[in-house]
Amino acid sequence: MIRTVLFLLLGLGALWSVPAHASGDYSCGPAWKLNYTAYSGCDDLAMLGPRNDSRTNLALLLADLPGAPRLVAPAKPSVFLDIALLMPRSADGGSPYFSDGEGSRCRSNVAGAARFEAAIRANAKVPEPERTALIGARKGLEPDCSQGTAGTAALVAAVNGAKSEAGKAFAAYLDGAAAFYAGDFDGAAARFASLDRARDPWLRETARYMLGRVAVNRAQVDYYDDYGSPKDGAKVPPKLVAEAEAALRGYMKAYPKGEYFFSARGLLRRVYWLAQDRTKLEAEYVALFALPDAQRGIDAVSLAQEIDAKLLTGATADTLHDPILLAAFDLMHMRAAEGSDPCCQPLPHAALDAQRPKFARNPALFAYLQAAHAYHLGGQPQEALQLLPDASHQASLSYLEFSRQMLRGMALEARADRNVRGFWVDLLSGAKAPGQRPVVELALALHEERHDGLARLFVPDSPIRSQEIRDRLLMNVADAKLLRQQVQAAGASAHERDVALFTLLYKEATRGSHRDFVDDARLVPANASADADYYFDFSDAKPLPTALFVKGKKLGDYGCPAFPETQRRLAATPGDPKAMLCLGEFTRVNGFDGFFLDSQPAKDELGGTPTRFAGAPYARLDVYQAVMASPAASPDDKAYALFRAVNCYAPSASNACGGGGVELAVRKGWFQRLKRDYPKSRWAQELRYYW
Repeated sequence: MIRTVLFLLLGLGALWSVPAHASGDYSCGPAWKLNYTAYSGCDDLAMLGPRNDSRTNLALLLADLPGAPRLVAPAKPSVFLDIALLMPRSADGGSPYFSDGEGSRCRSNVAGAARFEAAIRANAKVPEPERTALIGARKGLEPDCSQGTAGTAALVAAVNGAKSEAGKAFAAYLDGAAAFYAGDFDGAAARFASLDRARDPWLRETARYMLGRVAVNRAQVDYYDDYGSPKDGAKVPPKLVAEAEAALRGYMKAYPKGEYFFSARGLLRRVYWLAQDRTKLEAEYVALFALPDAQRGIDAVSLAQEIDAKLLTGATADTLHDPILLAAFDLMHMRAAEGSDPCCQPLPHAALDAQRPKFARNPALFAYLQAAHAYHLGGQPQEALQLLPDASHQASLSYLEFSRQMLRGMALEARADRNVRGFWVDLLSGAKAPGQRPVVELALALHEERHDGLARLFVPDSPIRSQEIRDRLLMNVADAKLLRQQVQAAGASAHERDVALFTLLYKEATRGSHRDFVDDARLVPANASADADYYFDFSDAKPLPTALFVKGKKLGDYGCPAFPETQRRLAATPGDPKAMLCLGEFTRVNGFDGFFLDSQPAKDELGGTPTRFAGAPYARLDVYQAVMASPAASPDDKAYALFRAVNCYAPSASNACGGGGVELAVRKGWFQRLKRDYPKSRWAQELRYYW
């Protein structure tokens, strides 16, 4: 049986593991349109907008900063950004940045053991027996931070067995590490503090850093519930906040180029978050914005993740002052009310206008926000156009510049401007940053589909390169002529020829073009696959099973011939009852009930215009009812049609065969008719229930 699964969220490289301001695990499909402001978490674009996850908008804004690296281009370009692909992970499966949350302090155990071993091996003053014992004890340290355990007999023996001055220093550090992981923060602090004059430089620096981590963990005691979220009303005592801040800043001042400087800076931000000190937290983020990516100690997408979780959640326009942070906040508050995001009340125009002084150094960003508000919330495309002058003729575009021009094009579409197609074509040349070109192609494809330009999208020099877009148009709106053209197009990819051929043969077979099917079946390559027993994906590189239309001998439970013969019979006699039933067997056996090629996307989405392919979508139940009423049908044909029609409702009592449903009384009548009129039929004897 063919089971169809379309995986349409192919990624731009970007972002994260859990959607911001969204629920947990769920599935959704992207909205293939530009005029959309509801948040789903699965249809972000490379243009700033309300529909995007707030982290995506932040990542795009950060990518425009001086010294920022380009976002990672995906191996397989897509219209949509996947926000769950490239969140950095540490060896234990968590983020490598302590600033993302200590969570379990034990997360650093593996890396800490490796650093300890490297440092003690580098110190020639530690006698070999002591070194071996201490390394073994550190490797054997398997802390369970949930239970507050860390020590082992081997550790105690190694610590007590160290007699040399250098060995005692490493033993003190190891004893402190065990106390830290066990939750004995006072003991850990005392041992680490004792190393402030240690001769070994690694011990001095690391112990100083660990004093900061101890202070942060002490501040977090009883702060979280069993699920890792802050308890209701939880507050960190100001004294503990001050101690943690002082310890971390002390390390950063002493070691401005130290091994743990970036981690300490991240933990400092965490302290401000724990203290709910939004002013200091925002100041830290703004300071990071001014640094090149390499000097932040955290990549842009992880920084966006942190900002979203620690600052934007619960923020207000009054508590934010930086234009980048305000822009991300404002776009969240331009989302449609019907979206799944409960976080954000609509942003009044007056409230946005009041922010103007905060954008004094970034007027282009503020103008974009004003235009987005006018377009999305105000329904005033003309006002948006006035705020966004034409700048489509550029060699390259930042993400803000790109967003401004994309919104201008959307406003031109809303005004039915006669030059809008040319605008989209012009914009393509500068859409070079990762993720930009597919968005312009979506805009152009939407325009052409709705202005009799479908054929232009498939000429040899078509600007539409996105295979996702081309596939969607072929599957949903192309007529037989266009599909046949692409099957044989020398410049089309093998994948596209596959998609066109599968769509062509399926629709011809099921929508009445039987004579054309007989002719076009010759287009199936000799080496085509007929293997349909897998989850095949029209966006996958694996060949589609086009050979299932032409290979095989008998099919189904009704003695049907090979499928091409069924099509030949229907071409000769469209109302042939046996052939009609055999077409039903083909769709039933191959799992084509409810097939996605039989439905259209929403009217305002790509592929949502009426299909150009002749005929109506196929439904087995309609066929069975036609055979029941056909004077040309044999008793066995009618018995099988009744049997299958009743089974369309098995076992859920809902129609699984397509077409219009019928009431229970009608199904009961079919069951009784089968038993009464064809009692000796195999089908009457097999059927025991109706649903």
